[in-house]
Parts: sequence; C-alpha cells; structure tokens
Amino acid sequence: MAFNGFTTERLTGIPPEFFTEVLPAITKPSELKVTLHLFYRLSRLRSRPRRLSWDDLCNDDLLRRSLQALSSLRSFEELLEEGLAAAVRRGTVLHLVEPLDSRVRSWYLINTPANRAWAAQVAASGIVPPADEITERPGLIELYEQNIGLVTPLLLEELRAASARYPAEWLEDAIREAVRANVRSWRYIQRMLERWAANGRESAPYQTGRSIDIEKYTSGQLGYLFRRGSDESDL
Repeated sequence: MAFNGFTTERLTGIPPEFFTEVLPAITKPSELKVTLHLFYRLSRLRSRPRRLSWDDLCNDDLLRRSLQALSSLRSFEELLEEGLAAAVRRGTVLHLVEPLDSRVRSWYLINTPANRAWAAQVAASGIVPPADEITERPGLIELYEQNIGLVTPLLLEELRAASARYPAEWLEDAIREAVRANVRSWRYIQRMLERWAANGRESAPYQTGRSIDIEKYTSGQLGYLFRRGSDESDL
C-alpha cells in the first residue's frame, strides 16, 4: 500500500550523530527498527530519565508489527532481543538491570551524558529510583493540533510569529477559550490575541469564566473571519 504523506509538521527529534556515525554502520534491520522506535517512544515520555523496560517494549503492538514484518520464521521476542543487544553493543542504547524480589527488570535509555550519569549513580547505589514526572509546557504546535486542528505550512508561519509576539500563557488561554466557545479557528484565536494586546487582558471579554457571545463574532459582516470548524482549509 502506498504511503499518502505525513499529516503534520511536528517531527521526532533524533541526534545528528545518529545519521553521521550510527546509521552508516548498522547492518541488522532489527537494530535499525528498534533504535528508531526507541527514539519515538522515549521522546513522548514526560518523565526523567526517559526510559523503557523490556516489558514496555514487549507490550508495544506497533513495534511488534514492525519487527514481525522482518521475518515470519523468527519470534517477535527474538527479533527484539537481537535489535536491543546490537544497539547496546554499539553504544547507542544503555542497558540497566534492576534486581527485583524474584527476577530482574531491564531498562533501556538513549546514551546521552545525563543518562550515563544517572546510570552510573544507579550502578553505585544498586537502587533504581522512580521516574520523576516533569511538568513541561507543551509546545504551541502540539497544543494547537491537539485542540484545534491540523497545522498547515502557511499556518505554521503564523503560529511562529504569534509565539514571538505574545506570551505563552496568552496563546494557551486563547486556544482554551476557542475550544470552550466551539469556534476552532486560528482567525478566531488571532483576533482574540489582538484584542488582548490592544485593550489588555483585564478589559478583554474573553477572560476565563466569562460567557462568550459567539453569534456576535460568527454572524454579520465579519462572520467570515470566524468560521466554525477546523483550520484545515483556512489557509
């Protein structure tokens, strides 16, 4: 089946050394698939250090389908073990063993300076502490796509300009108000931000907890500026 193209501009970050030093040396498809999947899964975690256990990976249906596409004669667990072992030998991935009451638990982390320091501390103490949850603010693009709609290339430029012009709290609150009003349009959010900038947040009629007269902005001569729905065909 042909691939129809990506639906978002949001990308999963991979260190440049992967392409210049690691990728040219990889010969096992299982290592390549496991390594790339680790980058994908770990980038989506909101804890420090970002790590996955053997059980986490064994229960990953997407990874299972990916590896089983390599061979119908070898089990998923065998291919997973092969890929992880190759990545650990290469130094791309760190492998940490946590002793439990009746067994051990294997943890896998990307080989970064912070993760190496954490692994060294764990090896010295023999104790794997719980992961620390982080409360990092989601990026504007992620926040928009989660709540409003698809970010097109042209809209991406407008979001970047708005991010440079307005405080992050304003952007988050404007998106929240658009969702509450069920007017999922960048034009609606943009006009809200412009009013806040011109009149101040305290005097704006869009403060949290206040009702919004939707018809005032979706009808009349300027109604076309605040189309209900998503932005998929706005720009």
